[in-house]
Amino acid sequence: MSKEQTYEICVQHLYDDADKLAHLAPQVRNRLLRIRSAYTLMQEYPSKADREIIQHIMTNSGVERSAAYEDLRIIKDLLGSMNRQSKDWHRFKFNNQIQKAYNMAELKNDPDSMVKAMATYAKFNQLDKEDAERIPWDEIIPQLFEPTEDPTVLGIKPIPNIREKIASMKKKYMDQIEDVTYDEIDISQLEKYAEK
Repeated sequence: MSKEQTYEICVQHLYDDADKLAHLAPQVRNRLLRIRSAYTLMQEYPSKADREIIQHIMTNSGVERSAAYEDLRIIKDLLGSMNRQSKDWHRFKFNNQIQKAYNMAELKNDPDSMVKAMATYAKFNQLDKEDAERIPWDEIIPQLFEPTEDPTVLGIKPIPNIREKIASMKKKYMDQIEDVTYDEIDISQLEKYAEK
């Protein structure tokens, strides 16, 4: 199964109950469950290194290293395309760190630090601003343009017999065109005159 197909299945069924996965082939179901396990681990511990996730997949599922790396790429895509260093991943990681800071402040009973963590979280996530209105891209119908030689569509008055006039102007002025001789210039010689 291709990476794209596996990714789509994960998007649809990542947290479905086991009985809802019965329609999937056993190897697909097993792969989904091992991806779910590693995905959950990465969500809970975003600072874990790739090698730790690979080891987790290999140890818990008994798959080869190459299969574990393929699963890791899918997991990173699910977490906001971490392999492309997307803003989604960094937002997720930042929010996770702010939550940890808040939890530590709460454990130390430090209300000032708790307020600072909450303020940082609110500012970063722009909770003080209205949500942007979703643009219905799928409902936008592109304008259909049809090529035309009719200048009236632009509000221009057409010139009668334009093709004949163009032909007569060419005939009239073609005799006056002269070939001009010229000398090639070595541009590198001009560099000495350039401003320094």
